[in-house]
Amino acid sequence: MVTWFLAPLVFATLGTIPAATSTCTFVMQSEGTYAYCSHKHLTVLPKAWPADVVWLDLSYNQLTNVALTEMAQPHLSHLRHLDLSYNHLQGTVKNNTFLAFEELEWLSVHGNRLAGLEADAMSGLEKLVFLDMSYNRLQLTRQTYPLGVLDPLTSLQQLYLYGNDDRFNGEYPEGMFRTLSNLRTLSIDTFARGTFGTSFLALPRLRSLLIVDKAKIKVLTNSTLNVFKNSSLEEIDTGTDLLDVEVCAFCDLPQLKILRIMSAIVPLSSCLEALYGLQHHNMSEIALTNSLNVGRPVTIDRHSFRYLRNICVKKLNLADSEIQRVKSSAFGSPEDSLYQCIQELDLSKNRILGDKIAIFLTFSFFKNLIRLRLDGQKIFSLGEASHRLGHNRDHAKDRDVDHNHWTFRIPPNLRILNCSAAFGKIGLMPGVLDFIPRDALQTLDLSYCRFHNCLTTFVPLTSLETLSLSGNDCYNISEAIFDNLPVLRELRLSNFNLNPEFFRTHARRLFQNLLLLQTLDLSLNNLIHVDLNMLRSSRHLKELNMAGNRLQSLPLDLTLHEELEVIDLTNNMLTTLEQHERQVLDKLTGKHNLTLHLGGNPLLCVCSNLDFVRWLWSTEVQLDGDGRDSRTFTCVTESGEVSDTHSVLVQYDTHWRRCVGQQVLGVTTAAFLLLLLALVIVYVVSRSWTHLRYVWKVMQRLRLPRRENFRRDAYVGYADADWEFACVTLPACLQERHGVRLLLRDFEEVPGSIRAENIVQHIDDSWKVVLLVTRAFATDEWLCGFTVQQAQRSIMDTMPDRVLVVFMEDPARLPPMASLERLLRMVPEKNMVHVRRDTPVDDPVWDRLARDILDRKRRDEYYASP
Repeated sequence: MVTWFLAPLVFATLGTIPAATSTCTFVMQSEGTYAYCSHKHLTVLPKAWPADVVWLDLSYNQLTNVALTEMAQPHLSHLRHLDLSYNHLQGTVKNNTFLAFEELEWLSVHGNRLAGLEADAMSGLEKLVFLDMSYNRLQLTRQTYPLGVLDPLTSLQQLYLYGNDDRFNGEYPEGMFRTLSNLRTLSIDTFARGTFGTSFLALPRLRSLLIVDKAKIKVLTNSTLNVFKNSSLEEIDTGTDLLDVEVCAFCDLPQLKILRIMSAIVPLSSCLEALYGLQHHNMSEIALTNSLNVGRPVTIDRHSFRYLRNICVKKLNLADSEIQRVKSSAFGSPEDSLYQCIQELDLSKNRILGDKIAIFLTFSFFKNLIRLRLDGQKIFSLGEASHRLGHNRDHAKDRDVDHNHWTFRIPPNLRILNCSAAFGKIGLMPGVLDFIPRDALQTLDLSYCRFHNCLTTFVPLTSLETLSLSGNDCYNISEAIFDNLPVLRELRLSNFNLNPEFFRTHARRLFQNLLLLQTLDLSLNNLIHVDLNMLRSSRHLKELNMAGNRLQSLPLDLTLHEELEVIDLTNNMLTTLEQHERQVLDKLTGKHNLTLHLGGNPLLCVCSNLDFVRWLWSTEVQLDGDGRDSRTFTCVTESGEVSDTHSVLVQYDTHWRRCVGQQVLGVTTAAFLLLLLALVIVYVVSRSWTHLRYVWKVMQRLRLPRRENFRRDAYVGYADADWEFACVTLPACLQERHGVRLLLRDFEEVPGSIRAENIVQHIDDSWKVVLLVTRAFATDEWLCGFTVQQAQRSIMDTMPDRVLVVFMEDPARLPPMASLERLLRMVPEKNMVHVRRDTPVDDPVWDRLARDILDRKRRDEYYASP
């Protein structure tokens, strides 16, 4: 099949289609052309069409009756399908209106304002199989349907006339259906009298009678359907506003296979009583849903099911009927027909109470049950439940069970089990979840059961193919939860409250055993970062749904998943798709059809993203929606304006020139500034060449001071009264034991010849300055005070730790010395050491002092050591 979504391409291919049909979409197929002109606001029809149009959809336009006469064109004579629903057709359908459509098989004028038919209005429609004239103004009178008006429709099989006649009382025109012997399905308005006339005797092959919405018939009496006695009627479908059904309403309908009483006001008990006439029948489906039972808690017991138990029905639907109690005796014994025949049971959207495990025991002996629905139970408070059930309750109470191991006994052939939102807040998921038997179940839905902990594992389910845990609070989840599901093909974890950090680091382990997985739903989990190889083991993945997260790029390595068909990334945080991601997507599309959903992402249409915008319109990847809308996404332009990708593509050249212009302007500006800077540098160098050369030489000679560059390691400043400690004890403790080269003035100068310039020179020749502070030192303002001032002067930015102060007495008891006080503000506490005159030579304080003098790094290592 080849599809053209853009009119210019259609014209170029077909050549004969005029411009008037440019609003239509054409699909070429082997049997002819399919024309889709729906929702195009057409008021007139084009004058010409492709010669082989066989399917024409003109629904949801503004066509009037004039359009019906204009359609008699040779180009449309091969039409087999014509949809004119929801237009402005009104009044009477004229004679021979459809005479030109001899091949027409399907016709719909649903949702217009037609009020009548002329006698030959249906001429030429001998091959018509389907006719929908519902929701017009066609009253069921002889004026609207002249005698014989439907006679040409000899091949008609489906006729829909409901939603036309708003009269409360009326009669069906006699002979209205006299030639419709092939009619299989009829949907028609009813009257309050509640009987079908003899006109319906002309429908020997009628299989389905549909009494749809807002039918005026209020009660199905024992005589309402008498006209169909001993007929071939197989299906009856009633609509809303039905108030009651009498006991024998369905008696003498031997061929009835499907009975649906839906969305009615009939109490469920009345519907069950009306099954009296169907006892011992073989039924395909019985649906008694949406029954109104306000204030009446419904109990399913042996008495209420006394007629139903004798019917061999395959599908039983009792959804949304306010059922609160289900007794195990209701469905009878293995000898009853219902017990043996039922294959599908729907009890969804009720208010069933009881033990969440024991409730399955009620159905566990249905040997042929294949599908069981208990989803969507309406939860209310236990107080309200007690009030509704009264004091005489015999429903099962919750029993004590092993909360670490839950065992559900299910029917032996059950394949589909839906328990979505079936229970109240369950709480912790058990450590082990077991279903017995384990080899038949194929689909299991435990979504929205209010689990808030999923540290569990399933007992091996060897046939389970579909599992849904969506809507539970599984922030804490076992990474082995899916290990025993070897054939799982579909896994739904939407709105699962996954721990983003756990998922980022453990996702690969979580999914490693799902070798056959084809569908994975991780939407609405607030995920930001994922492991691109998290699904490395699932090489057969076909659909991945990551919508409603906060992803900024594709969430997996597409090269590992060549069978991928659908990727849903709507409502994330993607701004673009990188080039390598687009290339992989195109490569996958070359192998099979690939659909990518990107709606709701904050895409950018900036300069760096223009190639992505062009890709959206050139790629073969199928995107959101149909036609042009599928590739039109909201995006933000370079200027911050909100636009869309289609508008940007239309003005692509303008955007490209602006972007290139900005780049050229940036490069030109940078080059100009570099040239200007070079000129300034040349000018400055030429004006100060000699000075710059001198500064360069000086900078080359600058070096950070090192201990090896000084003549001695430390100059020791002391008072004359402390010469013995300075000249005897210090050399023994530092010089002899640690190799510290000390400079002592009594060893360097002639005694009594102390000169200020000698002190200055000694300090300059030493790596560190050590001051021995005693009472005598603090009172010697000339010698010691001058030494302190020079020590303070020697402290520089390159040598901040040059001065070490050794207190030999308690500082608090020393007389004040102004120069020493200023020095102590500059010396950190770590450079102050306290010793006594009688400190032993092997005391650790000498090791610390030696390390402080010799090397700063070695001193830090010394402090850090134990």
